[in-house]
Amino acid sequence: MADEEILEETQEDIEEDVQLDDEVRENKVEKRIRQLSNKAKLTSNERDELDKANKKLEAERNTAKKEVEFYSAFSDSTDKYPNAKEFKEQIKEKAMSGYSVEDAVVSVLAKEGKLTMPQMTDNPAGGSATNTPMTGEKPLQDMTIEEKRAEVLKSIEKGDISLS
Repeated sequence: MADEEILEETQEDIEEDVQLDDEVRENKVEKRIRQLSNKAKLTSNERDELDKANKKLEAERNTAKKEVEFYSAFSDSTDKYPNAKEFKEQIKEKAMSGYSVEDAVVSVLAKEGKLTMPQMTDNPAGGSATNTPMTGEKPLQDMTIEEKRAEVLKSIEKGDISLS
């Protein structure tokens, strides 16, 4: 009978050990699942924050790009519309909101009643016209290099072209 009691106690101990092992395994699995879940949440939050930061940087870059484009185009517009300098900030606001610089200048100046069309001036003497060799035989694009050279030398001899 003592052997039977020892055997029963041993079986009970074994069953308790198995139950404890199962509980420990379940706790480890549950703990691992919680860790992975937390890690997934952190990763998702980090990704969202990174997306927000990227969008913010992109918006800042686009704003800076628009400003650079504005200033480079605004200097050209002041040549055409001298009154534009007085309304630079208003023109800049319109240009930053999507208008082209030219449209923003015209819009603001027209609204303020300061829009004047640029004065056209005649080309003064000694303009930037190119000297083309006078040929009666062939157009310039159909000539060979030797023919072009010969025509240039003829023009130099006549005094039509000066090398100084």
